[in-house]
Amino acid sequence: MRGLRAGPEAGRAGGLVACAAVWPMDQWFGGRPVPSCGVAAVAVDPAERGRGYGSALMRGLLEEARAGGAALSVLYPATLPLYTRLGFGRGGVSFDWSAPPAALSAGPPPGDGWIRRTEASDASPLAALRRSLLSTTNGLVERNEGLWSFALCPDGVPSDVYTFGGSGGPEGYVAVAPPADRKLHVADLCLISPRAVRLAQGFLAGYRAQIDRVTWRGGPDDPLVLLAPERGVRAEACDEWLLRILDVPRALESRGYPPGVVGELSLDVSDALISENSGGFRLCLSEGRAAVRRLPRARNSAEKAGGKTDGAVLSLSIAALASLYSGHKGPHALRQVGLLRGGDEALALAALFFSGSAPWMPDRF
Repeated sequence: MRGLRAGPEAGRAGGLVACAAVWPMDQWFGGRPVPSCGVAAVAVDPAERGRGYGSALMRGLLEEARAGGAALSVLYPATLPLYTRLGFGRGGVSFDWSAPPAALSAGPPPGDGWIRRTEASDASPLAALRRSLLSTTNGLVERNEGLWSFALCPDGVPSDVYTFGGSGGPEGYVAVAPPADRKLHVADLCLISPRAVRLAQGFLAGYRAQIDRVTWRGGPDDPLVLLAPERGVRAEACDEWLLRILDVPRALESRGYPPGVVGELSLDVSDALISENSGGFRLCLSEGRAAVRRLPRARNSAEKAGGKTDGAVLSLSIAALASLYSGHKGPHALRQVGLLRGGDEALALAALFFSGSAPWMPDRF
């Protein structure tokens, strides 16, 4: 936890006026981990709201995280204006899915598969399964002990964990809470093979006598949704999480990129909070890795003589760069709404650089 105490001008010098929880962790983009800082439970004393304490607390947290080596910060916002002023952009999504058990029933399970109850106190085998998902998905966080506890024990209630697999070993798992109010909540799941998906479908459909709906949290390309054999699956909610780039070169060099893509992209970034992030950068890509070089900034660096925008340069705010970086919003969508400036050739290159699966993250912290 981090706290902010009032100064003498507030009339209650030394009193705690704001606090937040901080989670150091890695968040995966392009198949590589990026050092990140999760922020949660941001709170301001109700009697002190409107005095800028929330902004002051967050500025201090972001500066501290950057100094500690974090390239990114991520959070679920209770309100947008505070965080957009601080340079956060829309980073990805989390879907709340639900389905009647019958909609998941895909017939007899694979004959060569197995289901086993697993001890939930040791998350190491689950983390090993999940690691293959991290490397192929954008936005997922690499869980530490605290995040595993949140995932497997939502609301402090331990889940029952079941592992699925075949002759080659485990291929997935689900963690389910005890059925309540005719619902079965899947607290966590990871399914890395078609066989694991079918085994999970049959396992969850087996609760049909006890429940009316199964609920779980996932991404836009959720495997249970993609392979649902019947209608009835629906998205109950879709939350966007926010992403903040704390260190432009470190963030760009830490993530992975599509293999076989080679090229150079010039960026002109504006960041009102962290001056080191403002200016021109050249992103050079080769063999899935990036090298970043700072460019000298003349005028607004993206402007040619006469005030015209240089089409070979992408000009954007630090918040828009976060949306582009994660892959949540492409460069053409950002330009369409005025959050990015640049020519067609530069946009096509940016779309190629930051292509990949849609970013999502089920973890709440």
